[in-house]
Amino acid sequence: MNPLSCKQYFPAWLLGFFGAAFAVAAYLQALRYPFVFDDIDYISTNTKLSELRLTELWRLFAEPYNGMSEFLPLRELSYWFDMTLFGLNPSELRIHNILLYLFCLPLVYAVTLSIWRYFRAADAASAPWAAAAVTALFALHPSHAEAVVWIAARKDILSTLLSLLAIWLAIHAKREQGLSSRYAIAALFALLAAMLSKATAIAIAPVMAIIWLGYWRDIPVINRRRTMLLWPLSSLMLAVCVAIVFATIITSKIPMYFGIEAVVRTLAVLGWLARLSVSPESRHFFYPVFEDPNLPLMVGIGVTVLSAAVAGAVVLLRKRSLEGFAVVVYFLLCLPSLQLVPYAVPSLVSDRFIVLATWPAVLLLVALAWRVSVMPRAALLLVIALSWGYQTVQRPRDWQSFEVLVEADLSASPGFYFPAIYKIFGFQLREFKFNEALQTAQTISIPEFRSGVIAMIDADYVLRVETIKTGNPGPAMEKLWNLGLALHQKPVEAKWNSPINNFWDMRRDLLEMEWQFLIERFPDDISVRYRAGLWMLDAGKFAQARIHLLAAAESPNLEGALRGVAYKNLGMALLGSGDIIAAEAMLRKALTYQQADQQVYCLLSWVYSKTKRYDEAARVQAGCSK
Repeated sequence: MNPLSCKQYFPAWLLGFFGAAFAVAAYLQALRYPFVFDDIDYISTNTKLSELRLTELWRLFAEPYNGMSEFLPLRELSYWFDMTLFGLNPSELRIHNILLYLFCLPLVYAVTLSIWRYFRAADAASAPWAAAAVTALFALHPSHAEAVVWIAARKDILSTLLSLLAIWLAIHAKREQGLSSRYAIAALFALLAAMLSKATAIAIAPVMAIIWLGYWRDIPVINRRRTMLLWPLSSLMLAVCVAIVFATIITSKIPMYFGIEAVVRTLAVLGWLARLSVSPESRHFFYPVFEDPNLPLMVGIGVTVLSAAVAGAVVLLRKRSLEGFAVVVYFLLCLPSLQLVPYAVPSLVSDRFIVLATWPAVLLLVALAWRVSVMPRAALLLVIALSWGYQTVQRPRDWQSFEVLVEADLSASPGFYFPAIYKIFGFQLREFKFNEALQTAQTISIPEFRSGVIAMIDADYVLRVETIKTGNPGPAMEKLWNLGLALHQKPVEAKWNSPINNFWDMRRDLLEMEWQFLIERFPDDISVRYRAGLWMLDAGKFAQARIHLLAAAESPNLEGALRGVAYKNLGMALLGSGDIIAAEAMLRKALTYQQADQQVYCLLSWVYSKTKRYDEAARVQAGCSK
C-alpha cells in the first residue's frame, strides 16, 4: 500500500461519506411507512418465527421459517432479533436495513481500493480517489432503494454485506508465496454466510476463485505450488454443495424449456439488468420483459454484455485488466438472476437482483472515466451522481403503501397484467369497486389475460353481491368452476415466460379464496363443501380438498348417488397429500356403494402395489381393466 498523506486521503474518504449521507437521508423518509407486500408473510403474520425461543434458533438452519418456504436462515435470524427486541415495528426493521447498507459502503471502498491497486499498480496513487468515487456512486445507485426500503428484501442487503466481506477477505489472503490460510478460511465462511442469506450469493465463489487464481499466476513458476489451487477449488465446491442443498429444499419449480425463447429470455434479462445498472431512469417493482416493445434492443444489449464478458475473460488470461475483471465479475453476479433455471416470479427483472452487481458496473464506469483528464472525468461522474441521486430520492416514496407502488407501475406500464391484477384484486374488489375494476382490466394488453380477469371480476360480483342478495350459491359455484377449468389452458408462452406461471398461480389462489368465502357464507350447504372439495382436488390443493370432501362424504345431507364418488375423490385427495393408509380406507369405503367406478379399482391396485401387497393388487386389477 503506497503511503498517502492525511491531506490527500481525507478528501477522498469524505467523497464517499457524502454519497452515503445523501443516500441515507433519502431512505430515512421511508421510516414512517407500513409493512408492504411480502413483509406481511415474512414478518407481521409469521408466528412460526416470532414464537421461536432462543434455545430453538438452531431450527432456522434445518427448515424454512417464512410464509414463502424459502430457506434463508441468517435473514430469518435477523428478523427474529428485530421482532424480539422491537416487536412488529416497521420503522425499526427499516433502520436495520439501512444500517446493513451503511456497513456495505466501507467494504465497497476497501475492496475497490485493493482491486485498483492490484490491477493498476502504476496508478496506485489515485486508488483512494477512485475507490471513493466508486463508493459514492454505489451509495447513490437508485436500484438499491428497493432492497433498503423494502423490509422483505433484507436478504439482498445482508447477502451483499457478507459477499463484500468474503471478497475483502479473499483479497487480503494474498501472501508473497501463496495464501494466508486464516484469511482464506474466513473468506469461505463469509461466502457460506452470504449464501445462507440469499442463494444467489453463490456467484461470489467464482469471483473469489478468479482473484486467487490471479494471485497464483503472479508467483514465479519455479515457486508455484499446486496445492494453492485447492483454495479456489474449495470455494467452487462449497458453492456447489450449498446449491444442491437449496435445490432439494425448493418446492416451487417450473419445468425446464430449451427452445429459442429460453435463450431470448436469458439475453433479454441480461440486457435489462445492464440497463438498470447504468441508466438514471425511474425505478419500478414490476418490469415487463417479453411484453416490452424494446425486447429486441434488450436482447442486443444482453448479447453485448455476454460478448464483453467473454472478451474480458480472454484478456484476464493474458494480463491484468481492471476493465476485464469488472465486466467478468458483473456477468458472474448477474448469472444467478438470468432464469437459466426458471423460477416463478412476478417480474423477470427486479432492482434487488443487481444490488451487488452494481459494484463492478460502477467500477467499470469509473475505470473508463479515469482514462480521460481530471475535469471531464469529474464532470461525467458528477452528472451520473446527480441523476442517480435524484432517482434515489424519488424511489422510496413509492413504498408508502403497496397501492402506491402498484399505481406507479401501472403509470409506467399501463398494459402490463401484473400491476393490473394486484390493483383489481388487492384494492378495488375489496372495496366493491366493480366498475373501476372492469376499467382497470380493460387496460390489460394481452386479450386472453384481459378476458380471464374480466370473467373473474364478474364471478366476484355474482359471489359477493348477487349470491348474498338471493341466498342461492348455485350461479356463483358454476362461475367459479368454469374459471377453474379455464386455468387448465395455460398459454404456450408460460414455457419461457415464468411470470405467466406466477400469474396463473395467483389466479388459482384467488379462486381458492372465492371458494373459501362461499364456504364461510353457506357453512351448512353441503353441496358447496362438495363442489369446493372437487375444485381443490382438481387444482392440486389436496390438504384443503380432503377437509371439504370428508365433510361432504360423511354428511347425511349429501345426495346418495354422490356418496361413493365423494369417498373416491376423498381417497384421491389423501393420496395426493401422501396419506396412503387413510386413502386406502376411503377407497375401500367407496367400493361399498353401487356407483363405485373403475377408477376406484385402479387406485386401490396402485395402493396395494405401493404397499407390496401384490396378491390383493392383482385381485382388484380385474375391476380396473373392465
